[in-house]
Amino acid sequence: MSEFVVKRVFKGQLATGLAALILCFVLSCIFWPIWSMFFKAIFASLAAQGLAEADPKLQSQLLQAMIEGSFFWMVINPWIWQTLVMGNYGKNIFTTKQPQAGIWYTLVAWAVGLIAFFVIIGFLGIWWKPFNLGLMFMPKTAEEVQLAYEGWEVANFFALPVIMAQIPFVSLFQKWPFAGTSKQPTEGWGVFFFSTLAVVLVWMATIMPSFWTNLSLGHEVIVDKPMGGWTTWVAFCEWFIVLFLVPAEGGEGYPMKIFAKKQPWMGIAGLVIAIVGGLILAKGLRGVLAPINPALPPDAIVASIGLSVVVCILIWHHLFDDLPHRRDGTQCGSQGFSQSRDLVSTGCWLRHSLD
Repeated sequence: MSEFVVKRVFKGQLATGLAALILCFVLSCIFWPIWSMFFKAIFASLAAQGLAEADPKLQSQLLQAMIEGSFFWMVINPWIWQTLVMGNYGKNIFTTKQPQAGIWYTLVAWAVGLIAFFVIIGFLGIWWKPFNLGLMFMPKTAEEVQLAYEGWEVANFFALPVIMAQIPFVSLFQKWPFAGTSKQPTEGWGVFFFSTLAVVLVWMATIMPSFWTNLSLGHEVIVDKPMGGWTTWVAFCEWFIVLFLVPAEGGEGYPMKIFAKKQPWMGIAGLVIAIVGGLILAKGLRGVLAPINPALPPDAIVASIGLSVVVCILIWHHLFDDLPHRRDGTQCGSQGFSQSRDLVSTGCWLRHSLD
């Protein structure tokens, strides 16, 4: 097991966090427009025949869904899979120096995302027409553009179950029952496949019926929208995410540790708290937040505030190290781990938790 130490450019947590926040903001302002223009040019060229037949609104919807899909599948999903689930395995295979190691692992993430998309969606597309890769990338008629748009929407929001169903295996269950049973990457693969089963179930149970509301057998519609509508469901999802992040993102295992000290009971307690708390907050905040913008659906505002809280939690934890809490060191044991009590450094965090 190789050891390495992360050296800070700035000694203080606050200075480091502010520098990282400014750098992330500036890079995002540069990176996202370039990413959007690059993929828009590619997708517009591939789907040119179908886009020429569609009305301007549908053209815009399809291109937006395609661009968002490229980001979800190449950035969001791989970050969760490689960093949280696999513990950044292989990140430092060539060097521990930054930014070289980060650039290498970013390229790996993009490749992983592309492979996952073509394997998962491509396989489903053999029989599910909206997921047919030829139709999704190269629609020929306005009707196919509409179908491709619906396929991209459902495929894109595979990322939501990945966040909701896969991160809790790390944040709440601490990679139980695989933690400490084997060396990496075997442990990570066990968590990955086990949690992916939950992802697929949540995706089929909530995302598909949220978008494909006209699925029917004969004259009988066979789906209902979860919680009655997409915005209501998303509002619950955002606050559910907030609550299952807290134990690992600064909560030091609480509040679930109040009810249990060992897995899987601790994870089950955390999951119940997140579900019940998410339902209560999503419903209870409607009346409080609705006056902010009466023109918007109340649940959309609740979901937006929830997403803002998630972003703030992640920024404060990952960039500011939960200031004013003082970290107990920046050395840890191997293969991509950096800070010993950071959720990103899952393996190290687990070793502390299991002791």
